[in-house]
Amino acid sequence: MKRKKRNSHYILPVALFIGALAVWIIVRFISDPHHRYLIWGIDVSAHTGKIDWEKVKDHKVDFAFIKASEGATLKDKSFRNNVTRAREAGIPVGAYHFFNFNRRGIAQAQNFLRAIDGVELDLPPVVDVEEWGNVVRRPRKQIIADLVDFVELVEKTTGQKVLIYTNKDTFKWYISETFPDHDIWICSFDHTPEIEKSWTFWQYHHEGRLKGVQGKVDFNVFYGNTIEWKNYLNNKKR
Repeated sequence: MKRKKRNSHYILPVALFIGALAVWIIVRFISDPHHRYLIWGIDVSAHTGKIDWEKVKDHKVDFAFIKASEGATLKDKSFRNNVTRAREAGIPVGAYHFFNFNRRGIAQAQNFLRAIDGVELDLPPVVDVEEWGNVVRRPRKQIIADLVDFVELVEKTTGQKVLIYTNKDTFKWYISETFPDHDIWICSFDHTPEIEKSWTFWQYHHEGRLKGVQGKVDFNVFYGNTIEWKNYLNNKKR
């Protein structure tokens, strides 16, 4: 009795499909965001400590956001030196302001604008809006009104649209309805950020380590390919 031949011509396509599916699952749901996205960067402040930006560049860092100010009076003591050294190393930089929920938006905007005055930057201005680090003593409506004042003054003065850093909860409470057209830099430690809006940057790690950096570093990715990244850098102005 003759044996039926197996349908061997089906085996290879099935195996290739399973292999491709496995690779897709690893990239989409398991791998580090650094490997899932092409453009990768960091954000730092004076709390990060001393930074050797030439060594940082060796890690193929594509961008760096650097803290400039906080609240109505505080300026980051390392800001200008970090910007200068990072740009000398060929790393595009941006400046961010930590928004205090209990200070007037105009005063905070003026503090930020003084901090970045005369500093050449490659990325749009950023306002960091999060309840972490804030003791909320005022009504939500007042906080939003002051945030609007901050954004409007910074945009009017710089001619650039403000990028908003936030997390899932703060986005829902303070950002989503008020700033529907602004780019979002989302902080999320989930495997994929879950907000009802496309994000531009994603901060996915708070305790990174890099050679040349004294303290811990925040890791971020940009949502886009290399061409989209170049366009973003070239079109940061409104």
